[in-house]
Amino acid sequence: MKIKYLFIILLLPISSFSQIFKDKDYEKDSIYNDIFRIVCTKSIINSVSFQYEKKVKKAITLLVEAGPTLEVQPFGALEDPSKSKYQFSFSFFGSLESRYYFNLKHRIKKQKSVHNYSAFYFSLQEYVLANPFGFINQRASNSYQGNLQTFINIGWQKQYQSLYFHAFLGAAISRKTFSKFYPDQYIQGSQSGLSFGIVL
Repeated sequence: MKIKYLFIILLLPISSFSQIFKDKDYEKDSIYNDIFRIVCTKSIINSVSFQYEKKVKKAITLLVEAGPTLEVQPFGALEDPSKSKYQFSFSFFGSLESRYYFNLKHRIKKQKSVHNYSAFYFSLQEYVLANPFGFINQRASNSYQGNLQTFINIGWQKQYQSLYFHAFLGAAISRKTFSKFYPDQYIQGSQSGLSFGIVL
């Protein structure tokens, strides 16, 4: 009888450790149907945004994003660096993006983490930036004007516990300006950026 109890005592820690590793494996491979994030992005236009990513199929998602933006431009540095100032303008943006995580199955096969789509993706993105509403050391006519663009992107994202990391690069296939000052204004046809955030 004592031997039986001794085996039970010895097996309890092993069972507990097995459950811990099982839980970690589940977290490593789990993909939620609905993912909510708050994200800071450093790009041509800096932003703080709220993201909602919805699982459509195993490797396909729909991502909705919106939030305030901040554009920062230096000026005057060429004439006199000691008197250089910065120009700021504030706006809002919205985005609708369809993503295909092309190496998701490969990562699963290799038993690598795919937690909440931690993988590379291709995407088609519709991006809209409103005309700026606030300015510091800047005129409205000199600020980055509102626009509507369609991008084809390649990107990578990673979730580690509740932390979120993201990098992306894209080219515009369609561009339209909302400028009241320059109706024929040229809009930069590419984008790239780095993001850091928290998964809610």
